[in-house]
Amino acid sequence: MNLSIRKGVKADIPAIRDIINHYIVETAVTFDMEEASLENRQEWFKQFDPSGRHQLIVAEADGALAGYASSVRFHERPAYQTSVMTSVYLSKTHLGQGIGETLYRVLLAALEKTGIVHRAYALVVIPNPASAKLHEKLGFQATGVLHEAGYKLDRYHDVRIYERRFE
Repeated sequence: MNLSIRKGVKADIPAIRDIINHYIVETAVTFDMEEASLENRQEWFKQFDPSGRHQLIVAEADGALAGYASSVRFHERPAYQTSVMTSVYLSKTHLGQGIGETLYRVLLAALEKTGIVHRAYALVVIPNPASAKLHEKLGFQATGVLHEAGYKLDRYHDVRIYERRFE
């Protein structure tokens, strides 16, 4: 497999939409409930700055978008500005190949390089042993559980909060 990692660009939006829509429709790993449209993803894309605290990193495998990792605003209140929420999503055909770890490592290194990110947080719907293992491997620590925090696919789901410090 020929893998390349780079900053996300507008041309990636349709593939990103397709990736996230799989998780929205088929799983509880995201609490989004309605499929993302191109317009929705275009608006979402506007938040990213290639050298700022909100970044989008994509992976291409053999010329096709295989996944993406992003950091977005943690909370709307100004005192939270040095904290980000991170996530990684892969196309269903590229799971289990180490691409998620590679994407996440590149994102975290880029965030650390900015010097303006103090904490990264991730919310993992549990059980999700693969995501838990990935976050822990990359230096995130579990900080708590939100019990029955979301209702999707006809049941309540717990969410584990992970934190990664940038010192």
